[in-house]
Amino acid sequence: MTSGRFWLIAATLASTLVASAVGCGNNGTPCTTCPSIEGRYPLEFAAGTVPADCASLGVELPKGPLDIQRAGSQLTATLEEVELQGTLFQGAEFTLLGTRQAMDGGSSSTQFSLNGTYTPGNPDGGTGRISGSFTGTYNRPSAQGMRRCSVQRAYTATQNGQP
Repeated sequence: MTSGRFWLIAATLASTLVASAVGCGNNGTPCTTCPSIEGRYPLEFAAGTVPADCASLGVELPKGPLDIQRAGSQLTATLEEVELQGTLFQGAEFTLLGTRQAMDGGSSSTQFSLNGTYTPGNPDGGTGRISGSFTGTYNRPSAQGMRRCSVQRAYTATQNGQP
């Protein structure tokens, strides 16, 4: 098993545990009649600056878009080359979590976690929206050794077609 697969498995497990712990969607129950969350979402983050420890490592908020696919209650997505997996729960709440190891031998990594709620568009042609909380955790080498930082920010996005 490569370290990339290990991180993906760990990320999926962590996403499920977090969702269950916070009681997402009817006590963590995956949806059975799931809304059409799949699509492309240009993320808009709440105002604020990136923490100084992240800015010094060259970290910025992802520019997106977030592309979501759905098979039943299981979600897959991509955001700036980070592959995410998660679950859509009853009540249209969702979690997505993924990690990308850098090609420099695995010393750098980027982990994204998104929790949120999907609001369907109006039946007369309105578009759906997602909103929630984003966390980006970054491990980067520096002159002082490996450094880690995190960025947390609220986000919203309006569905903009299929990925």
